[in-house]
Amino acid sequence: MSAEPDVVLRAQGITKRYGGVAALDRVSFDLRRGEVHALLGENGAGKSTLIKVLSGSVRPDEGVVVVDGRQVGDLTPTAAVAAGVSTVFQELALVRTLSIADNLFLGRELTRRGLRRKSGMEAEAREALARIGVDLDPRACLDGFSRAQLQLVEIARALHRRSPILILDEPTASLSAGETGRLFGILRRLKDQGVGIVYISHRLAEVRELADRITVLRDGRGAGTVTAAGVGDDELVRLMTGRALGELFPEVPRQPGPVRLRLSGLTSPRLREVSLEVRAGEIVGLAGLVGSGKSEIGRACFGLERLTSGTVEIDDRAVPALSPRQAMDRGLIYYPADRHREGLVETGTLGENIILPSLVAGTVNRFGFVSRPRSASRVQQVVEQLSIRPPQAGRKVLGFSGGNQQKALLARAFARDFAVHVFDEPTVGIDIGAKLDVYQHIKRLCASGAAVLLISSDMEEVLGLAHRVYAVREGRVVADLRDAEVTEHNIVQAFFEPTPSLVPLGSARS
Repeated sequence: MSAEPDVVLRAQGITKRYGGVAALDRVSFDLRRGEVHALLGENGAGKSTLIKVLSGSVRPDEGVVVVDGRQVGDLTPTAAVAAGVSTVFQELALVRTLSIADNLFLGRELTRRGLRRKSGMEAEAREALARIGVDLDPRACLDGFSRAQLQLVEIARALHRRSPILILDEPTASLSAGETGRLFGILRRLKDQGVGIVYISHRLAEVRELADRITVLRDGRGAGTVTAAGVGDDELVRLMTGRALGELFPEVPRQPGPVRLRLSGLTSPRLREVSLEVRAGEIVGLAGLVGSGKSEIGRACFGLERLTSGTVEIDDRAVPALSPRQAMDRGLIYYPADRHREGLVETGTLGENIILPSLVAGTVNRFGFVSRPRSASRVQQVVEQLSIRPPQAGRKVLGFSGGNQQKALLARAFARDFAVHVFDEPTVGIDIGAKLDVYQHIKRLCASGAAVLLISSDMEEVLGLAHRVYAVREGRVVADLRDAEVTEHNIVQAFFEPTPSLVPLGSARS
């Protein structure tokens, strides 16, 4: 099979079934030299399966893959790399007990007379890191590196191969704005050099800024390929979800009641005299740059941040000896940003993860024993209310998409009638369809009279949902924005400089 001269990668009629369910159904996709081709779709739409087929990790049941004009009959990961396809998956494939240089050359070490050329590997690794503006010692062991640092090392490894085809799966999920900007500059230079780039992201703004063409998958099928310059966000959202962009943020009427959460002078190694309050029936946003301390405030509410002074009050009652159990007993529930490390029991099933908070709260126990009918009923209720798909309670939670895993985390709300809900990055790494479900869930909580503290790095999310916004900088709350003050300009301004025009914190405001 031949391909057009400018097409470096083509997938034609790709079908992949798992147990009778089609993850991909006759999907076609092509990548041209010197272009960024974005791949969009909800979690479960088939994006991950398609890039696994293109990278040789999964063999399709039907269809063909053509690399640089040649049909590849048995595409394996090794064959894909040899053919010029480098892939950076969202689940990083690094050996943390090895150095950066060892990881960059893993499986293709430089040798001389049977001995490893360590100095040569380290020199090339240093050059590869410099290409993406990363100042790390190539001799450093990856153990203890942050997620963002690991992501950059993985990208450096892919670029070091100098492959004509580069596939990036959510490459900016853990990167700061500065790191993202540097990566985009590198990708543009690669594009100018003729490299074809497949770019997967949930962030429409990134896709609009970077991509030349966009292919949308929906329910395992191709929903269309469009030119990025000729399509609006409304159309992209409609192709992905069947719903309009205007429906993304539900209107949440503000009907503030009594104060349900009050923080007074919270101080820790990372927090400095933090005070704020959240009332019943309102959503309060907590915004700040990476490292500002906003996440530490959420963790402090749940007893996960060691405090040296300050108090946490829930419904006008101070919580002594603050701990997760004490916080839950008093009516506060926290949803951590890292659902894998802190939110879910990854070895458990969906049903086990959903029911676990109810076991702690004692709402499915009877005389010290778990009531199977009651727990099964609770799981079924949650699966239906949160639209978890597929609705298979006995399936391992790791077998679900990121959006559905996040919904399993949100099931904590059903353990009991909590007064305060603290969300830390509730939609990170999930698709637009799942975001809609999460936002509707938050709206229902607010309408029920709960107080919601929303901690988010997504400015659009904060502006779209929050009734009031606290801005955080260097461990301090530096601005309390309300009504017409809640604008992107005012929030960003507070990140970098004092805001004397705003009402000072601690002053009386209704």
